[in-house]
Amino acid sequence: MAASIEAQFTANNPNHPQTLNKESLTHLLDTKCHHSLHLLKQTHAMLIKLSHFQDNYISGSLIKHYSNPNLNSFITALKVFDQVPQPHVFLWNSLIRACIDNNYPHQAILAYHHMIIQGSIPNNYTFPLVLNACNAAEAIDEGKQFLAHLIKQGLGGDKYIKSAAIQMYGACGMMAEAKRMLTPCSDSACWNAMIDGYVKNGDLVASKELFDVMPCRNIRSWNAMISGYVRNGMIDESKKLFDDMPQRDGVSWSAIINGYVQCGCFTDALLMFRRMLKEGVTIDKFVLSSALTACANVCALEQGRWIHAYIDRNFKQLDPVLGTSLVDMYAKCGHLDFASVVFKKIRQHKQVFTWNAMISGFAIHGRANEALEFFAIMQKENIKPNAITFIAVLNACAHTGLVDEGYKHINSMEKDFGIAPTTEHYGCMVDLLGRAGLLEEAESMINSMPMKPNAVVWGALLGACRIHGNAELGERVAKILLELEPENSGRYAVLSNIYAKAHRWDDVSKLRKLMKCRGIKTIPGVSLIECEGVVHEFIAGDHRHPNAKEIHTKLKEVLKRLKMEQGYVPKTRDVTLEIFDEEEKENAISYHSEKLAIAFGLISSSPEKMIRITKNLRVCEDCHFVSKLISRVYGREIVVRDRARYHLFKDGECSCMDYW
Repeated sequence: MAASIEAQFTANNPNHPQTLNKESLTHLLDTKCHHSLHLLKQTHAMLIKLSHFQDNYISGSLIKHYSNPNLNSFITALKVFDQVPQPHVFLWNSLIRACIDNNYPHQAILAYHHMIIQGSIPNNYTFPLVLNACNAAEAIDEGKQFLAHLIKQGLGGDKYIKSAAIQMYGACGMMAEAKRMLTPCSDSACWNAMIDGYVKNGDLVASKELFDVMPCRNIRSWNAMISGYVRNGMIDESKKLFDDMPQRDGVSWSAIINGYVQCGCFTDALLMFRRMLKEGVTIDKFVLSSALTACANVCALEQGRWIHAYIDRNFKQLDPVLGTSLVDMYAKCGHLDFASVVFKKIRQHKQVFTWNAMISGFAIHGRANEALEFFAIMQKENIKPNAITFIAVLNACAHTGLVDEGYKHINSMEKDFGIAPTTEHYGCMVDLLGRAGLLEEAESMINSMPMKPNAVVWGALLGACRIHGNAELGERVAKILLELEPENSGRYAVLSNIYAKAHRWDDVSKLRKLMKCRGIKTIPGVSLIECEGVVHEFIAGDHRHPNAKEIHTKLKEVLKRLKMEQGYVPKTRDVTLEIFDEEEKENAISYHSEKLAIAFGLISSSPEKMIRITKNLRVCEDCHFVSKLISRVYGREIVVRDRARYHLFKDGECSCMDYW
C-alpha cells in the first residue's frame, strides 16, 4: 500500500525526498485524490497509520474529498468527522459544506446547531454556508431567524452574508426583502445574487434592468444573465449577451452550449463547442456532457468518438455523468456494442441514470429481451429503479409488441417499487397497445386512467390510428387533440395522413384550409448526416447543398437500379396530396430528405463505411423499403434514427423487423 502511495507522490515530485510525512500526504490529498476513491482510501489508511487522522486540517481535507458527489462516499466523510474529538470551526465548515454539496441541506442546518451546542464559535465563512443551506432546504423561517441573529450581532453588513441572504430571499420569490438587503450595497456579489433571484422567479426584464445599472459588473454578472436567458429558452438573447462579453470563462461557454442543447439547436451547440476548443478554454465534464448530448441527437459519431478520446486522455476515471453521456451517445448513434463497453468501464458505483441510459438504448434498437435482462440485473445489484427506468422498459416492450410484459411491468410499479404510474407511463402503454393493433383496448386504458389524459397519451393513440388506417377513431381522437393543442402542426399532419390513406381528399382539403386559417405550418422532414466531422442537413426536394446536382444524379441512378434489379415499385400511398397521376406521385415521394441524405452518403464516404442518418419525423414506408433495398444492392449498412426508434438496414433487412 505504502509503495503505491510513494509512487504517486514521487511521480508528482521527482526532486522531492521520497518520504511520506504529514505534509507530503496532505499534498497528495489535494493533488491526486479528488477523482480516485481508491487512492483516497490508501492515503487515508496511511494517515491513520501515522496517527494524523485526528488533525483538524487533514480531517477537513478528507471530508472535502470524500464528500465529492462523484465518489459517492458521503457516509465516509461523516465517519471521518466523528473521529475528531474536538473539531475546529474549519472542520465544522467542511462538514456543513459537504452536506450542502451532497443535497442534504437540512443536515447542514442541523450540523450548525450541533456546532453551537458544543461551544464551537462560527466564523464569517460559516454564516453564508448556513444561509445557503436554508435556501436549498427552503427553510425560510429558520433563515430569517438566523439572519436576524446575525444583524443583532452587527454582521448584517458583511458582503458574503448579504449575498447569501439575497439568494435565500430571491429563491423564495421574496424580492422586496432581497431588494432591501441590496439597497445600501455596491458589492458585485450582492448584485449578482439579486440578478439571480429575479432570474429564478422568471422576471428577466427586472434582472436585465438591474444588470444594466449595476455599478460594477464582473464575469459572474454576465454569466447570471446568460444562464437566465438560457433557462427561459431565450437562446438568441443569451447568444447576443455572450458575444458582447468582454471576457468569458468556462461557465459562460457551458451556459451557451447547454442553452443550444436545451433548445434543440444541436448543430449550433457543436459549432460553439468547436469554437471553445479553438480558443483554448479549459473544458469540464459538464460541457463535455452537453456536447455528447448534441452528438447523440444529430448522430455525430465521429465527433462523439473524438470527445471520448479526449475524456480518456484527460480524465483518469470515467465517472457516472460522463460515462452515462457516452453510453447515450453511442446508443443513439447506432453503436450499442460500444455503449455496452463504456457501461462496463464505469468503475465507480453505477447510478440509476446510467442503467436507464443502457436500457433506453436497447429499447430504441428494438432489443427488448436485452433491455428486460438489464432491468433484472439492475435489481439484482440493488439499484432501485425510478420512474424513468419504467418508461425505458415500457418503450422496449412497445417497440417489439410485448403486450403481456408491458402489463406486467406497469402493474408492478406501485405494488413492488412504490412508484405510482404517471401519464408518461400510461402513454407508453397506449403506444404499446396501439402499435399491436389493440386500438379499442388502448382507448379503454385512456378512459380508465386515474388522471386526466394529456396530449401525449392521445397522440400515441392517434399515431396508432395512422399505422392501422383507422380513420373513424383517428378523426375522433384528432378532434380531442386539436382542442388540447390547437397550435401543434404535427396533429394536423397525422390526421391529414389518415384522411389521405382513406382517400378522403375533401377532408384533407378542409383540414389544410383550417390550418391556413389558423396560421399553422407543418414541420418539414429534416434528415442529418455527418461526414468528416461536419453535419449536413437535407429537406425533401432539397437543392441547397453545394453538391445538390451530384446528389440528385446519384439518387436517380440508385432508384433506377433498384427498379431494374429488385423490381422496386414506389409505395405511393404515402403521398398525402391529391395527386392522381402516378408519375407525379412517384416524383413527390422520390426526393424525401432521408433518400437525399443516403445518396449524399453514397458519394461522400468509402464503400465499407456505415451511413448514419437522423430524422426529426417518423420514416415513411417507402423510404424504409428503399433503405432495405439499398443495403442489399450496394452492400452498405445504413442507420436511420427517426423520431421514435433506431433502424439498422443490412442485407435487405431492418432491425425493426418492419414493426415501427
